[in-house]
Amino acid sequence: MGEVIALIRIMPGNVLSDEEMQEIENQVKQVVKEPVRLGKIEVKDIAFGLRGLDVTVAVPDSEGGIDPIVETLSKIKNAESVEVVDVGRI
Repeated sequence: MGEVIALIRIMPGNVLSDEEMQEIENQVKQVVKEPVRLGKIEVKDIAFGLRGLDVTVAVPDSEGGIDPIVETLSKIKNAESVEVVDVGRI
């Protein structure tokens, strides 16, 4: 079996400080557990001071896709929306 690579964008409900964005990043690192592998985490400027967090994850193809990790990430404090931006296989 291969792996599914996904780029997931976490958007807060409002403009957050650098410390609050760092807190979201730390929570992402805590909730992503095996068999999911965490890749790159990057803060992206969206518009008018609003920033999102782009999270890259790798999930074994046999684990039921990326829906479970999206659901887990959506429970993070200050995460207003969590959407899959891109998906690929390796």
